[in-house]
Amino acid sequence: MPENPLLAHLQGDEALLEARWQDLVERLGQRFGKVPGVEGVLFLVGIQARGRGFEPELPKETKEALIMEGTWHVFERLGVYERVGMEADGSWIWERVVPTPTGLSVEQQEHLLKIAILRYFDDELSFDDDPDAPAG
Repeated sequence: MPENPLLAHLQGDEALLEARWQDLVERLGQRFGKVPGVEGVLFLVGIQARGRGFEPELPKETKEALIMEGTWHVFERLGVYERVGMEADGSWIWERVVPTPTGLSVEQQEHLLKIAILRYFDDELSFDDDPDAPAG
C-alpha cells in the first residue's frame, strides 16, 4: 500500500511554516482587529466560502458549521476533499478522497491544517500593504 501523500507535508521546514503562519495571522489581525488562531482562520474561510459576509450573533451550531466548511475548503487545496455536488441551500457536498493518516499527534494535525490554510490563502486571497483594502 502506498504511503499517504499527506505525510510528505509533514517533512517541510517548520521554521518557514511558522514564519508564514505568523505573517498570515498578523495580517488577519490587522484586518479584523484580533489575531485569530487556527479555528478562527477556518471560521473566516468558511464565511468567505459561504459568500454572504459576516453575520453577527450567529448560533454556535452555525459557527461550528462554518469552521467545518472552512476545513473542507482548505483541505481541498491538499487534495483531501473534493466538491461533488451542492445542497438545495447552496452549501457544497464534500467527499474525502485521501484518508487522514492514522496516529498523527495534535501538533502534526495542526501542522497539516496550517499548510492547508496557507495554501488556501496563497491560491485565493491577496493582501497588500493596506490592511483596510478589500481582500481578493
